[in-house]
Amino acid sequence: MSGLSRAQNAWGRAVWILLAALALFRFGQDWDLVSRTGSIDFRNRVTGSRLFVAGEDAYHYKWLPGAPSAWCDAYANRAQPVTKTTVTPAVLLLTAPVAALPYPVAQRIWLLLEWACLAGVWWVWLRRIPAGPMRLLWSALLTGFSFTLAWSHHIDRGQYYILLTFLLCLWMSQSRSETQARSALTGALAGLLMALRPPLILLIAPFVWFRRPAQRQGAALGLAAACILPLLLNGESWGQYARAMGEWSHLYRHDENPVPGPLAYPALIEGLSLEQISRYAVLQYADSSLFRLLRACGLSPLPAPLILSGLLIALGFWMRANWRSEDAVRLTGIAAWSFLLDFFLPAYRNPYNDVLVLNVMACLLPGASIPLRPVLLMGCGLGLGWVLSAWAPPALWLIHLPTLVFTALALLAVVPSAAPDPTR
Repeated sequence: MSGLSRAQNAWGRAVWILLAALALFRFGQDWDLVSRTGSIDFRNRVTGSRLFVAGEDAYHYKWLPGAPSAWCDAYANRAQPVTKTTVTPAVLLLTAPVAALPYPVAQRIWLLLEWACLAGVWWVWLRRIPAGPMRLLWSALLTGFSFTLAWSHHIDRGQYYILLTFLLCLWMSQSRSETQARSALTGALAGLLMALRPPLILLIAPFVWFRRPAQRQGAALGLAAACILPLLLNGESWGQYARAMGEWSHLYRHDENPVPGPLAYPALIEGLSLEQISRYAVLQYADSSLFRLLRACGLSPLPAPLILSGLLIALGFWMRANWRSEDAVRLTGIAAWSFLLDFFLPAYRNPYNDVLVLNVMACLLPGASIPLRPVLLMGCGLGLGWVLSAWAPPALWLIHLPTLVFTALALLAVVPSAAPDPTR
């Protein structure tokens, strides 16, 4: 080995050690953050899961003094007909083992799971990148993302988008080079994803049906299992969920947020003070939903089916344009559309949704050369995210800047010429 090669290897090892140290440092910061706050979005999933297991209506339950404090979500708006729980019964069932733990323990377990999913996204895509500088670039991008406003917001609220990101990357990776023996399991994963996040049906179902016939049976069984198993614990859960999402859509589109009357909450809830369990640390958040944009333009309220029709038309044009494209191109588009879908939903879209862009980044990194346009957008988005994570901006529109850059990256990914080499 030449002296130059030894020097390059030494520098490479030093960078890997630096990235590992930065990741550990960031994890320590996240641990401290969770220890000081109430993970307010995770709280409504925990209380929702507990109510679901107990046979209660997790989507409309109103806590009153005398009821179990384990069911109390102090951040819920009691003047609204629905709770803050907006995930499907399949998510509530998946959350049940963690929700059975005391809340402070569940918070930390969830933090470990969030980081495990982040590491899983890194590892799954790393294995698809040939050894060399691109692996280092991907690792640097992922480590850098953990310092952004999007990740801080995700951890602070205890969100679950990183779980969706990991499961989606696992399905996409397996779909790129699956064998016949793995098709059933890959299909089952596709079915689970559709039950966890119903809008993904628009992306996954057509790909499985037309491009992966071997996954059809597994996807049908996975979707059926994820839909039926919750009914065994709570036979009304899916109907309750459907009604609640209709009510949430109405409240959001009409910007209705009534002020609740006073209610005496316990001073101590599951070992945490009322002040801590209602606290969040990341103050920079702003709704980036298309409905919010239209409301700002005076075009509100609009019927949800109207926006959904626009989404379906855009998806239809994309599918038609890529009907004969290689699978790598279509999967890259699926990664991008999974990020873009949330803009069209009649619900809040906050910075934590940006976690889904990680799959877009991975899909746009080719195996041999550095892609200039995507990498510039990735670096710009991460840099803005770092700045906003450390600085509370006085203007809400500044918070949208990383999301705008990541959206440009996703739009670039739906263009066939920007997709990676299908032989990768």
